[in-house]
Amino acid sequence: MSREIDRWPTPAKVRPMKVIVASPSRSGTLSMYTAMKVLGFRSYHFYECVVEKGLPHINLFNEAATAQYNRLSGIKRYTRADFDKWLHEYDCLVEIPSYMGKNVFEAYANEPEVKFILTERQPEKWARSVNNSAGGVVKMATSFPISVLKYFDATLFAFMKTNVLMYNAFSSGTNIGDPDNEEELCKYYNDYIKMAKETIPAERLHIIKLENGVDWEDICPFLGVPIPDEEYPTPNDPENFKALVNGFLKPRLLSATMKLSAVALPALGILGWASIKFGPPLLATLRGV
Repeated sequence: MSREIDRWPTPAKVRPMKVIVASPSRSGTLSMYTAMKVLGFRSYHFYECVVEKGLPHINLFNEAATAQYNRLSGIKRYTRADFDKWLHEYDCLVEIPSYMGKNVFEAYANEPEVKFILTERQPEKWARSVNNSAGGVVKMATSFPISVLKYFDATLFAFMKTNVLMYNAFSSGTNIGDPDNEEELCKYYNDYIKMAKETIPAERLHIIKLENGVDWEDICPFLGVPIPDEEYPTPNDPENFKALVNGFLKPRLLSATMKLSAVALPALGILGWASIKFGPPLLATLRGV
């Protein structure tokens, strides 16, 4: 099967990898992404993928993740050469490897210059945080009006696909509220942390307990870089996550609404139609609630 990554041009130069933050999402990764940029690294996180790079990178992410988690997809899993083609601009990966499985760690484990950081937190807290963040996006993706609007904006569709794909992988196909949902999330988390520790060379792995807090003193000595004269970036709490998601979604929902209006409701303004027929749900979504 032809893959999206196969159609990408081979880069003239690949930036040597320096740091891999192996932590899964909701483990202090967004603040770590910002911190790494402050320290001078070219840092790639899911935020960079979605907000800075947009649809082409989201499509690559979805392809690589589908190959990893759906063996019936017929898509060949990404190799080191594929990751180099995709991520050649960056020398620091944050969170992204956790989505792509063991082969990413193995690809860089034999390079003595690459250092690894892993932030750990209590599995139960991680599970609740995932449900309060990605779980909410998955609910939106499968609920009206976004379940319809996503078909009218390619980036919106790809973003929702990503969240559904990864949440299903994390939760073993369970939904929020299912009796075994949090148990499955915790199992995924524990299995992932165990795999990371067993795969990454111990002498190049720095483990940080998230409940103890993260600061420059936790990472700079390990990386061999000076401590910046500024505060460590603010953690991405649920409210900040919601604000980031709403900021990303709002213009795309508006665009999708206008496209739907042009196709299906030429005689009516979609906002007026929605306010009459569906009331608060759509309007609240468009206002970023």
